[in-house]
Amino acid sequence: MNTKFFLLITTVFLATHLFAQVKAVRPLAKKTVVTTSATKPLINPKPAKTENPPPKPTDLQNASVSIISGDDGKDNDTYLFVDLLDNNKRVAATYNNVPNSTFPSRPNDEFYAGASVSLPMTTEASIPTTQMKQAGGILIPIMRQATLADFNNQGEVKIRIQPNGHDTWKLQTLSITFSFDNDNNSPHKITWSNIVLSQNNTTIDLLFDKNFNPIQ
Repeated sequence: MNTKFFLLITTVFLATHLFAQVKAVRPLAKKTVVTTSATKPLINPKPAKTENPPPKPTDLQNASVSIISGDDGKDNDTYLFVDLLDNNKRVAATYNNVPNSTFPSRPNDEFYAGASVSLPMTTEASIPTTQMKQAGGILIPIMRQATLADFNNQGEVKIRIQPNGHDTWKLQTLSITFSFDNDNNSPHKITWSNIVLSQNNTTIDLLFDKNFNPIQ
């Protein structure tokens, strides 16, 4: 009897002790893992500043003058001079019929009444660039051709004759046509009407505005 009672007490004690230990053991709490990005987000870099390219040159490319004579033409021994001037009265292009000869002679180009002629002009480098070059022992300025900007105010065509004695020349129309590089509006053609030149009136200045319209 005592043995059974002792075994019963021992069993109850062990069971109670083990239950207490099992209750005391709590399950491990699940840790929350915070992930961090290893790379920082890309920031768009500021675009590199680019310098504006220089404007394309607008040098005078070519020029010509066309004349229709009226009812009185030009004698064959009258010299003709035509100059295209920019807004600072610098020669941009020129024409003359002076013979390229050291011997005295007269031009052989009579313009009959009603005749139509077209004369090519020579472009002139007449505008200083503020730069110098050395020619032998002398410094001389470097010149450039006229550009579109040299006519941003107005321009001029100077026509002059040098008659041998008496000559009256009536021009029904005089037109000048000229073009610039990189100019979408080229060629520019300007026409004047009813011009009279003579030994008493050898020079006439024909003006045009900044839009290449004649000023009559």
